[in-house]
Amino acid sequence: MSAEQNMRGAASSRGWVELPRPQVLDPHSGPSLRWAILGSGWIANQFVQALRASTNQRVVAVGSRSLARAQEFAAAHDIEHAYGSYEEVVASEADVVYVATGHLDHLAHAALALEAGKPVLVEKPMTPRLADTMALAELACSKGLFVMEAVWTLALPRFSVVRQVLEQGMLGEVVEVHANLGERLVDHHRALHPAQGGGAMNDLGTYPLMFVNEVLPGLRVLAAGGQRHAVHGSVGQFHAILADEAGRQATVTASMLADTPSTAYIAGTEATLILESPFYHPGPVTVRFHDGRELHYDEPRLAHTQLFWEALEVARCIDAGLTESPLRPLDQSLASVALMERCRALMGDPLPDV
Repeated sequence: MSAEQNMRGAASSRGWVELPRPQVLDPHSGPSLRWAILGSGWIANQFVQALRASTNQRVVAVGSRSLARAQEFAAAHDIEHAYGSYEEVVASEADVVYVATGHLDHLAHAALALEAGKPVLVEKPMTPRLADTMALAELACSKGLFVMEAVWTLALPRFSVVRQVLEQGMLGEVVEVHANLGERLVDHHRALHPAQGGGAMNDLGTYPLMFVNEVLPGLRVLAAGGQRHAVHGSVGQFHAILADEAGRQATVTASMLADTPSTAYIAGTEATLILESPFYHPGPVTVRFHDGRELHYDEPRLAHTQLFWEALEVARCIDAGLTESPLRPLDQSLASVALMERCRALMGDPLPDV
């Protein structure tokens, strides 16, 4: 009897009747940290709103390059301290710093917080360059401080279900993974601006590349091609083909030029797991077996109101004395940035000098 037949028999004998339930923290329990926010843009606004609405976490300080902008943000969110420099923010009495500045500023701002002795949650990508991401990880390690890339997707209840499905072998042997993400952002003030690290890779490509490498760790890029935006000149969309040492394949697409299905799947010898759009947000999980049976997990599609889950993971880890999160260990952040860097090299899409 073949290994695949053995796997099929084992799966059948288990008699799957439902998907596992999420293994997540109670948002209103556990350690309550004092947060400082570096940056006052859209994602910082969404993050603070999510923390205030759903957790016992406290945001005590915010900083921006403009004191007026920081004060405006603080007033909107009832934050006690507003600062016109990031140095003042990291010197505050906060327990942890969330870096929500531009892609190309992540290294400098996260390092500023670490040098001040503060644990850090830094927006994705941790930095766009592998060497810089390694430097940041090494700095955190040398100081014994927690640092985590803010890939909020991995802290969601939806992805607790995905992990458990994989751990239980429900899909059999994984043979293929696909992730697509597309949102038309051609009129966004920054998204396609080359000087600000814009383009499809940093804002959107991080998610599908992260997803496929989480499922099949150790992927390498076989091919990548991109299409440039006619006006901005940055790569507005790209496709990439990847594989691991066993030859299992992953395909990734990301676009800022058009709205695309933004779905993902993990195909195995026993079943396929399907994530409806947008795959990296809260939402349902479907497992479809080869005989047509389907199992479902559902949750409200609450979008960025659920950013608080990553903050809870940070608080849990810091309280436990950890220096990195098992949901997004530094090795996986480094692996994602390495894949991004290789795709850029193949597409001729260098980052601007800083």
